[in-house]
Amino acid sequence: MRLLYSGKTKDVYEDGPYLIFHFKDTVLGRKGKEDSGGNEVVGEKTGKGSVVLKQTEFFFKLLEENGIKTHFVERIDERKARFLKAERIPLEVIYRELAYGSFLRRYRGWVRQFHPLGIVEFTLKDDFLDDPLIAEDAVVALGIASGEDIEKMKETTRKVAKILREFFSLKGLQLVDFKLEFGRLDGELLIIDELSGDTMRVAKDERFLTREELLEVIG
Repeated sequence: MRLLYSGKTKDVYEDGPYLIFHFKDTVLGRKGKEDSGGNEVVGEKTGKGSVVLKQTEFFFKLLEENGIKTHFVERIDERKARFLKAERIPLEVIYRELAYGSFLRRYRGWVRQFHPLGIVEFTLKDDFLDDPLIAEDAVVALGIASGEDIEKMKETTRKVAKILREFFSLKGLQLVDFKLEFGRLDGELLIIDELSGDTMRVAKDERFLTREELLEVIG
């Protein structure tokens, strides 16, 4: 295996037609505090990488069972998993069921916490620029993705939202928001990277579930 990338939360290795992700115990946040929407490493939690991988395996399999294609192949051990090698699109696609986090900071005074939204946003995946919000027309103009790609990503993201909303609703929980990444494989778009407590917020009575509590929910 050849190390392709050592990131803040995972190391990525090339293994023939596959990628091997090694999930780290690092925790992200902003201004020294843990925040799933943050881009800086603020500490470590023993076992966190294993928790995130178990959640990613569960949610990617849930999506596959409902007709949403992902690049997940199999879990290798507690910290490593095999994925199909896809061409990453440098965007984060954010679904906001309710207003929270950066949306509140961006539009403070215009929206209250947990206001219903049901919207899809795009940010440019660039840590140096702190993942800025990007207009759909700019995505096309910069050659990042086509207009057709954008519509497909939005459509798929809304399908994922419906799947997650129904799953959590049956357990008395409220989906707040989540983010996805997409890649291309053989000309087809599919969901890549991860889907876990690091990339979604779920609440009960307006209190967010911890990663560990989310793990208990999925069994």
